[in-house]
Parts: sequence; C-alpha cells; structure tokens
Amino acid sequence: MHSGMRSRLRGLRGRLWENARRTSPRLLLKIFLCVTIFLPWLAAALVLTWIKMARWRKRSAGLDFLTRHSLAFQGLDFQSLRVESKSGGLSNANQIWHLTGLDGRQVTYFVKVFVAAGSFWARHLPDVSPFPRVYGQKTHERFTVDVVSRVQLADEGVPVPKLVAFDAVEKVMVIEYLTGESVDEILKRIQERGRMEPHEADVIRQCGQGLAAVHKAGFSLIDTQPVNCIWRSEEKKVYFTDLEFCTREDRRSWDVGFFLCFVMIRLPEPVKREAREFFLLGYENTRALNHEGIAEAGRSLAEFMPVLKTILDFRQFTPEELLDELVSAP
Repeated sequence: MHSGMRSRLRGLRGRLWENARRTSPRLLLKIFLCVTIFLPWLAAALVLTWIKMARWRKRSAGLDFLTRHSLAFQGLDFQSLRVESKSGGLSNANQIWHLTGLDGRQVTYFVKVFVAAGSFWARHLPDVSPFPRVYGQKTHERFTVDVVSRVQLADEGVPVPKLVAFDAVEKVMVIEYLTGESVDEILKRIQERGRMEPHEADVIRQCGQGLAAVHKAGFSLIDTQPVNCIWRSEEKKVYFTDLEFCTREDRRSWDVGFFLCFVMIRLPEPVKREAREFFLLGYENTRALNHEGIAEAGRSLAEFMPVLKTILDFRQFTPEELLDELVSAP
C-alpha cells in the first residue's frame, strides 16, 4: 500500500477516535456487546468477503462474466477489459469496468459485487441503531431486491442507473455508468465554502423532488444517503443508485429523515437549515410531508450522528483497502 494511502488511513484512525469520544457511553456499550456476541459471524463474513473480492479483483473473473453474458455486451472487445476498484460501498465491492468497442469507442460500466459483510451489516445494524430492520438480509436477497426494484422503479419513470446484466449465481450486477457527481460531494463543497450557490440549492431541491417521486410510485429506499444520489446536470435529475433495501413497506418518513441527517452532518449553521428547507420544498412540490414522522426519525438518529460520520469516513475507501489495512495493521 503506497504512502499516500497509509497517510489517509492514519487520518481515518484519528477521526474514528474523535467520533468515538463524541458517542454516548450507552451506544458504545451496545456496539461493543453486539460485536463481541456476533464476533465469530463477523469474522466469517469478513473472510468470505475478502475471498470474493480477491477473486473479483482479477481480470479473469470479469472476462468470464462478459463471456457468460456476451449478448448484453455485443460489439465490445472483451480482451480490452480494465478493472478499477471504486470506493463508496460498505455493503458491496464496487468496480468500474473499462472496455473498448470494436469500432474504437470507449465504454464504461459500474459493477456491484454483493458480499457477505454487507449481509452482516444489514442483519445487525438495527441491533445498535434506529436503522430499519429490512426483510431481505442475506446476500442473495439483497441482490434480488436490487435487481427487481431497479427494473420496477425504471418502469415508473424514476431515474435509476439502467441494469445491463446480472449473475444470480455470483450475485454480481453490471449497470450503466453515470457521469455526474454524488450529492455528498456537492454537500462537501458547500461545507468548505460555508455558503450555498443557487445551482447547488437546485440540486438539493431536486433530491427532495426525486425522493417524493419514489414515494409516489409506492416505494421506500431506506438507504437514502446523499452519497447514493448522483446529480446529472445535463438532465437536471438526481439518480438513486443503491436499491438493495428498497421496499413497499411505508418507510417514507425515515427516507426523508435519513437524508436530512447527512445534510445536518455535512453542513454548518445556518446553511444546514437553508438546505433542509430547499429539500422539503422540492419534496412538497410532488407530495405532502409527514412532518411529525420526519421529526421522529431525526430524533431517533440524533444519538447516532458520530457513528454516521464514521460511516462517511469509511466510504472514502474501497473494502479492499480497509481489509488490507485490517490484516496488515501492527
């Protein structure tokens, strides 16, 4: 691992310590007990995850996938495949696949490799946090929910990355690669500047409007972190990318409250209040709000804020980088 990455990981450890200091002793005890009780299962999940990621980092795994699904990738030179690991996922190992067409054009895909660590996360996060307990927790269940929800939401006209191909045996899916910017990156830019530009206010308003469209179609997303939202300026649309917890259960107030929680984490006063109003305004342009339910979701998340900051820190790294650091740390 190169020195720059080592430096970033040392900075991560410092932030983890700072966040731990800000976490209530009661919550720290809950997390400690959960990790201790389920340590054998956590260790097994990490080992299985490391094995699967090690295999899918190899170019040969991608070539096998392309060959098995060749009709979805017609006109491409499979031997031109270049695999790039992508940070941002805790439930999955994310990759970018770069290929060259037989006509010389460059083609890029986003790849989600579903791993066992994500299933451990889905099963036990509700034990220590207000995160909803989802019905489908196993790896194949999360994979199936993502595939089916992606198709259903697209049929309803909700902007989601298009499904290109999937392997139900390997629990791997290939979706279109969206050029754009995550809403979390936009929030970080506002944070650094200390104020919000008009076009950034429009992005946040579009987030509210887009989430309202999801709810109007009869779905809740559960994992509505801004990092899972891609802003496409040329389309003036927000795409929702993480659908493995998508449900028909009514979690609409949670969806809104969870998104706003990250707005509160990222932005300073008074910008956070302004951003919150823009988001709610965009939402109410499409459907009515349950203000009491949103307030309740916010109250339930208040104690968990330092842990959410830690999650944002973890998402700067690929699962491979985190696991390599874990096994190589002195």
